Amino acid sequence: MMSSTDNTFFQDITPTSNLVRKFYLLEYFLILLKSVEHYSNQDDIFESFKKLKKKYQLGDSKYKKLTYEEDEEPTKKQIIKFRYTFDQVLHEALNYNLVEKRNLANPIIHGKSSAKKQTEYERSKNVYLTINGEKALAEYIRGKFNFNLFLFKLMEDKHKAFYELIKLCYKDSTLKNGLLIFPIYSGLKLGFDKSTFTTHQHVLDYSRELTKQLERDIKEYTNKDISLLEAEEKLINKLKQDNIISDNPADLFQTKFYNAALSRFRKYWLSYFLKDIYGYKYSFSTFSIWIERAKQIGILYTTEFFPDISGRIVFPTSIILDSIKNQDFEIIYTYSTGEKLCLHKPKWNNNYQEEFVKTLQEEFLFLQKTRKTHFINLLDLKERVCFKKRIPGFIFDEFLEKAYLMNLKGEIRIKIALEVDKLPQETNAMYLKREPILINGKYKNIIAINYGGI
Repeated sequence: MMSSTDNTFFQDITPTSNLVRKFYLLEYFLILLKSVEHYSNQDDIFESFKKLKKKYQLGDSKYKKLTYEEDEEPTKKQIIKFRYTFDQVLHEALNYNLVEKRNLANPIIHGKSSAKKQTEYERSKNVYLTINGEKALAEYIRGKFNFNLFLFKLMEDKHKAFYELIKLCYKDSTLKNGLLIFPIYSGLKLGFDKSTFTTHQHVLDYSRELTKQLERDIKEYTNKDISLLEAEEKLINKLKQDNIISDNPADLFQTKFYNAALSRFRKYWLSYFLKDIYGYKYSFSTFSIWIERAKQIGILYTTEFFPDISGRIVFPTSIILDSIKNQDFEIIYTYSTGEKLCLHKPKWNNNYQEEFVKTLQEEFLFLQKTRKTHFINLLDLKERVCFKKRIPGFIFDEFLEKAYLMNLKGEIRIKIALEVDKLPQETNAMYLKREPILINGKYKNIIAINYGGI
């Protein structure tokens, strides 16, 4: 297990995490660079960007989109959203010197407000790849990890946002090896069906039960005894100010406010956990952007689907130290303080191979006991193994494939069967929330493990 021995927080480093634009997937940089590689006019670049967005299944959230129709024409509203995303990606790419704008002419724009004139003036400029942009595309040819690592270094040079995240995980010794939890409970999860919300008292009852559950979660995961009564009171007062509920608990509750009320509870407590429990100074939306990017790079792991936990968890798969001798860690960044960000990237050797297979089997048996089925969800198993071993998701994928191929040759002591249940594309899902794992050229999402082999 990993731990940080240095709790000095931001000695000479000032993060600027809040200056990032609002998109999650690093592949947006790739499709912009590929578009700029072939075009310089921004309208042409945007048309290419739209096509590649569809090709790479990039949605407007942290999930990939599954529902593009082959001949689907985007609506005017969608075009506006695409343009907004394009402008954000372009702005950030300019910030990292991946591309540059050049103005070949000074267009005269009549009859527009100063803001619109400025926007049109900026869009009239041509865009070109810089040396950084060319290097990034060259890194992508070497592999997705190389491309992401190249982007990571540019981002960290500018913002130090990942430094801030890893320090956040390790600075509090009461946390379980850097684990951050963000509980989310629906009304149903706590025994409150929507139909039971008939008076304002029912909202207060839900709030009380939710608050008690959150206090239990804080105790379990952070070893802290914290009363949330004062924080709950502030939330209730805010709901009253916004006319979601009234001062009279007997008043009838309007069901049209049900989703809005529960959304308020969710956002309030997520923000409370982030700022008051963990001490992160920026918004939850800023935090979400950086943890999703960090997961893609392999610096930390985050999921909303960890088995038997309601909500999101975050834990580090890297560490910041002055020096490190463990060969399972790879130094990927050195800060001005001399501290080094080290990614947990173990090698597939005899020792770790045996360790990985043992953990794979143990976690499979744990899940099988609770599920009581022969095959279990492979992605649930991935979440638990990554948590236990503190490894990035792509390391799990790589090692599972190696273990599976050894299993086919009878070189390990267990037998692994990998199958496909329904792939996301075969369901009515709109977004790809959990990606199947590519094993030996085929996507798999269920697994069975039996004793056997050598």
